[in-house]
Amino acid sequence: MHKYLNFSKSQLIRFILLSAIMLFFYFEGMISLILLLFFEILFLIRFIHVKKYLESKILNHYPAYEHLPGWAKWIVILIMYLIIFMIFKWIIVNIILEGIFHIPINSELQGMSAKLANSS
Repeated sequence: MHKYLNFSKSQLIRFILLSAIMLFFYFEGMISLILLLFFEILFLIRFIHVKKYLESKILNHYPAYEHLPGWAKWIVILIMYLIIFMIFKWIIVNIILEGIFHIPINSELQGMSAKLANSS
């Protein structure tokens, strides 16, 4: 699993920058502490190199994947990445945060999206 982790300088800088932005929003009162922790968990998931993992474990077993053009490979990877991201989000939000720790983050996410929809 170590070969699928990506601790490059650009990833670390991106994590620090996004964390600083979320901390700014937290200190300005735009998001709650629960949402800050949720976004930090999502930012930590970015250290996993999903494209390399998907290609080595799943897609290389299908010979048709090798003959696809580059843009089609990226579309397949993007769709699989979105599915994995949605599964991780569902596990983190519904099972871990709401089921185990009883933190109502789903309602906070809906409130934040409603506030953003009303402001535009």
